[in-house]
Amino acid sequence: MTATPFALPEAVVTAISNGTPVIQAYREHLGYSTEDIAVTSGLTVEEVELIESGHRFENGYRNRIARALGLAESIFDEISSIPNAA
Repeated sequence: MTATPFALPEAVVTAISNGTPVIQAYREHLGYSTEDIAVTSGLTVEEVELIESGHRFENGYRNRIARALGLAESIFDEISSIPNAA
């Protein structure tokens, strides 16, 4: 069985192409605030904001955000290979 290519929602693609970081684009697309994601992921608002702005943390942090957004943990790894998404 081959993996199906991941398709981003059009609103997320548009936001990314306009310069919005991918995690922020997904969060906003789903209607969540940074506070919502912080509470759900167990991270601080500051950590979520730093991750959204591109600061590198352990994959576990990004995985916690992915789970808080209801996405597969590997989502951001898949997206990072898409041009203009990193």
